[in-house]
Amino acid sequence: MHQYPLNSAIIRLWGAAIAVLAVGVLLAISPAQAEKKVWTAWVKADVVNVRSGPGTDRKKIGSLTKGTKVFVTAFRNKWCWAKLPDNSWGWISEPLLEFSYDKGRQLSETSGNGSSTTATTSTNPPAWIKVTAANVRSGPGLGYDRYGSLSKGTKVYKRDQCGEWVKCKTPGGEGWIRQDLLEFDVKAGRQLAQEAGSGAASRGLKSAKAYINGDRVRLRRGPSTESEVIALLNKGQVVHVFGEKGDWKQVTVQGGNTGWVAGWLIKYETDSGNAPNVDPLPDAPPDFPPPEYPSASADQEKLYAWIDGNKVNVRAGPGTDQPVRLQLSRGQKVEVLGANGHWCQVKVPPGDVGWVAGWVISFLPPGQEITVEQNGEQIAVKVGWVARPEVNLRAGPGTKYDELGELVLSTQVIIIGQQGDWYKVLLDNGKIGWVAKELIDTREERIARQGGGNSGSLGADKGSQIVRTALRYLGYPYVMGGNSPSGFDCSGFVQYVMAQNGIRVSRTSRTLFLDGRPVSRSELRPGDVVFFRNTYRRGISHVGIYINDNKFIHAADHRRDVTISRIDDDHYASRYVGARRMY
Repeated sequence: MHQYPLNSAIIRLWGAAIAVLAVGVLLAISPAQAEKKVWTAWVKADVVNVRSGPGTDRKKIGSLTKGTKVFVTAFRNKWCWAKLPDNSWGWISEPLLEFSYDKGRQLSETSGNGSSTTATTSTNPPAWIKVTAANVRSGPGLGYDRYGSLSKGTKVYKRDQCGEWVKCKTPGGEGWIRQDLLEFDVKAGRQLAQEAGSGAASRGLKSAKAYINGDRVRLRRGPSTESEVIALLNKGQVVHVFGEKGDWKQVTVQGGNTGWVAGWLIKYETDSGNAPNVDPLPDAPPDFPPPEYPSASADQEKLYAWIDGNKVNVRAGPGTDQPVRLQLSRGQKVEVLGANGHWCQVKVPPGDVGWVAGWVISFLPPGQEITVEQNGEQIAVKVGWVARPEVNLRAGPGTKYDELGELVLSTQVIIIGQQGDWYKVLLDNGKIGWVAKELIDTREERIARQGGGNSGSLGADKGSQIVRTALRYLGYPYVMGGNSPSGFDCSGFVQYVMAQNGIRVSRTSRTLFLDGRPVSRSELRPGDVVFFRNTYRRGISHVGIYINDNKFIHAADHRRDVTISRIDDDHYASRYVGARRMY
């Protein structure tokens, strides 16, 4: 009899509570946000990467530290589209965010990230650009994306340093600049600013926050409708104006490119009634990023090399079968425009362009060499191959640097620098990065292991000769640890057959994988050594000699002895890891 009044009272209380909460939510967010759900979250890992799209394969556009507060407006495949403390936007992995208010506040307090502002103090000394144009990059290395460039005399402030790179506060945001392009002496820096004359600092222009006042506004490389379009900007997007020419404004997009926008498409934050009360919350972007347009590097980042041979041929294309266009002498300096495998496209004064083999040029001035120890001697190294199934390409010489991508087995690289146990390498696509030395097998080391001379001098028939030798022992017994006709194990069989053909190789399957040079699956030919992993133990554990037509000969096991199998059989296809050419 008394249940109905009690239930009604409870319902009325819940209704009142919900109403109060709804009013509170409406008061807490702006009208622009009311149409879209916004979640507050805090970074719960020490350092979290912010990316341009929902996935680790997307470009890194920044990073956040533990306790940083962000505002999430959309979710996609365990990734969050979030507004960052500097009003820019990016994607963050959902598991790295804490959505609980109490836990989030605790993260913020314990990490000291209660405030998103950074004050400029005496610990952030000023510096001035001392070259014609200095590129500003998203990270400490040439492998990072280029935000834009600053002209001589532009004043910046040092925020952090990593090796030879300095993180700076610039007129349009923050970015990384090479230290040797900066002048830290105040007197000299002010002189640079005065001499520049046309720079923003000398004209008294200050960086001003503004908003795009139009739909799909074109950001151009120069102050003209004839200039190349770099990107499209959305209405309400934040920019920083730091230069002008006629009716055009030079701007830096928040956390992005620098370029020019027509002045009538910009409204300043201080304009009465023109700037929005809050930055609009954009919709989550589509699955694909907007197109990225190539940008020319500043002069000081051009790649140069020196001829390291007598009468070096410059060819019309990348290969010895290409016609010779001209010859260069030892010590001549060339500009490297790109790479194709182990060949470099070079520009020779006064402007001739051609191709030079990577093993006859040096990326260090005459008298300096990139070397490695081989058989107790230091040998100069020029080119090489990736010697593992998957290798990280990094932005700097160490595992603490960000990954720029992955290189697969047999990828050809040109070695352009060295620091400690790391090589700086140039790839086909023009990308430059760092790889640990132990993960690169160089052409010069391979030649040294074979006793010197050109690797091609062993002759095209060597592979067939190796196969003929191997087939003589078909059916011979398998013996664990054996390396003679009385009994073979897998690596003992390969070592014995190679020795019969005058080729010295290592004894175990793992060390064999460091011999010779890597060969891709599509380039397999008779006599190549093929490798398999996880057959009876983890890692590289089995090896054989390729015959032809997806077949290889190997010392299999006690049941089958020395036999012929197919690489594309289920058992071997799933375990195939690569091949090496020993001749």
